[in-house]
Amino acid sequence: MKERILSCIVVVYLLGFVIFGLSGCSVLSKKPDTEVAANTAYYVCSGCHGLENVRVNFMTPNIMGQKKGYLVATLRDYRDHKRIEPLMNGAVANLSDQEIENLAAYYAKAQGMRDER
Repeated sequence: MKERILSCIVVVYLLGFVIFGLSGCSVLSKKPDTEVAANTAYYVCSGCHGLENVRVNFMTPNIMGQKKGYLVATLRDYRDHKRIEPLMNGAVANLSDQEIENLAAYYAKAQGMRDER
């Protein structure tokens, strides 16, 4: 059973890296900030954090409706390797401060969808 759980976790991490690599880092496009943040959330974040706050696994936190300041600080810490989590470090490695602000604002606006389990 442990091997199966471990292999599932490895698959989720690998899929995250593949999705991030193949997405072409959608945040680099010339679209409006809200659309770019929504695309980033969909293509980069939802692989682990899920869509509409339905997590992919129990180890991934719910981030919909989280406070913007907390998300900004956390994402910057991952980007700057002050917090170490290989998938998150890779996912946010190329995000600028403005892109992190936009992504945090996108998730903070979803307060009505926050899971209070």
